Amino acid sequence: MKRKCIQRVVMAVVAVAAVLAGVIFTPSGNDVSAVYEPDNTIVKIGLYYGADEMVAANLLNEIGSGYTFGYFDSNREFHPVGETDETAITMLKDWNMYLVGNKYYDEAPNSEYEVVGCYHVRLNIEFAAYEDAAIAAQEYSDAFPAYHNGAWYVCVGSYTSAADAEVALVERGIDGIAMTASSSCITVVATGTTRILFQFDYGTSASLAVMPRPDESGEKPQTWFRNYKYYGAFQYTRLTGGDITIVNVVDMEDYIKGVIPYEMNTLWPLEALKAQAICARTYAALRYDTHESYGFDLCRTVCCQTYLGTNAAGEGSDRAVEETAGEYITYDGELCSVFYFSSDGGATENCENVFTQPLPYLRGVYDPYEEYVDTGRKNWSFTYTAEEITNILQSKGYNCSRIVSITPTYTAMGNIYSLKFTDSNGKNWTFSKYNASSILYSSAYGKYTYSMRFTVKGEGQPDNTILYANSNRDVLEDIGAVYAVGGDGTVQKLADPDTISVLTGSGVEEISIIGSGATITADRYVISGSGWGHNVGMSQFGAKAMAEQGMNYKEILEFYFTGVTIG
Repeated sequence: MKRKCIQRVVMAVVAVAAVLAGVIFTPSGNDVSAVYEPDNTIVKIGLYYGADEMVAANLLNEIGSGYTFGYFDSNREFHPVGETDETAITMLKDWNMYLVGNKYYDEAPNSEYEVVGCYHVRLNIEFAAYEDAAIAAQEYSDAFPAYHNGAWYVCVGSYTSAADAEVALVERGIDGIAMTASSSCITVVATGTTRILFQFDYGTSASLAVMPRPDESGEKPQTWFRNYKYYGAFQYTRLTGGDITIVNVVDMEDYIKGVIPYEMNTLWPLEALKAQAICARTYAALRYDTHESYGFDLCRTVCCQTYLGTNAAGEGSDRAVEETAGEYITYDGELCSVFYFSSDGGATENCENVFTQPLPYLRGVYDPYEEYVDTGRKNWSFTYTAEEITNILQSKGYNCSRIVSITPTYTAMGNIYSLKFTDSNGKNWTFSKYNASSILYSSAYGKYTYSMRFTVKGEGQPDNTILYANSNRDVLEDIGAVYAVGGDGTVQKLADPDTISVLTGSGVEEISIIGSGATITADRYVISGSGWGHNVGMSQFGAKAMAEQGMNYKEILEFYFTGVTIG
């Protein structure tokens, strides 16, 4: 910001500790004995679902040898019903599936192909155990064990129609029935072949789960799926009788090991990684069954937390998870609704000023630590013409004419709170909280409001007034950081007025602090800001900076989350 020629000094001001580096923060905290204990530590992560459902899904052992087939009950306990020594398997929806190369299709392609038919001949014998069915299947070259509605059977052959299965039943002299399974059925084949290894059909009562088996080393299995390695088991469900929803069923700590590398640089200080691990674990524990309609807790995308398995995991990120295992962020014994983001640009924000209801532990704090690291978004600025703003609003569905003014309001922390746009017809459109930060985000123009921390001014118009405390080194851009000493010696925090009386070289003047609520009329508007993200909760770059200054993960979390317990 451009400084005015006359230095303005706030009368009798005491700068708050947050503007000084190296301060020890001691939040009041709550009952430290209230440690959260989860009911279970198994989470279900949606990998492919909805529009991304698959007709076929491959698995390949990275660490491990073969697989156990089974299902998870309502308590997330695994029940085995079969197994295979094959290290590369593919789960297919029970359909006529066409194989070309190593890829399976549910419609015949215009090329030569092999077929995995969905009609079979099932022996008229119900077996007592999988092992019995597997032995009986060896009497046929094309038979396989099947688990249908809680019982073990043997199915023979692979046919594309009921008529073909009926013919085979007679011609092969088999004591059985021609059949096809329900629309919930999953067929397992050796990858790249039409050889069926196993079939699972429990209707809507249970879904096929595949648990990788450890190899002779005894090391925890890791399995390749779609170019990513994962811990844990995989669950396959045909929710509507069509394609397959794929879910990774994994221990909480192994899940967090697959989150941290994609949410924070694994080369960052260990204490920052620990803080991130506890945030991610708390976030996940509070959001069990977020995607209940799809049959899992959390998805793998930024909709929840980015989760891409173990590919990018490093020694530091794994160690951070292991050394904080079972630790959560709580307030009065309850899990906190935690948030984190890249960088705050100088101050976080009260959650109700960005999202919805206020929470006592999501209070805005002034952050002096980010100044010591390169966040990549320390300062950014874009100039918008009135026509560009008009076009942006129109492209987002707002029927406005040319925008002629903008009225910004700011929070006590100095972050944006609302933007009111007025057009040439006098109509207004107001966007508040998070919407205020995103409404001018435009890929078409390559102009972005990266965070909640920005200001608006007309091009060529004066910058917001800069205030100093005691010297020209302590800049007071946020009035919320200011206390005044009265004539009687009492100390009182200022109540965030629109104007303030200051002592300047010309005497006492009344000036605007950040122009909150002032209407700006211009042909071109300058949006200047810092930070990257929604500004609620923990700044990741702030955590990095604090760790580099020797603070531990509890101090980091207690700084960004007010009055919480870590444990």
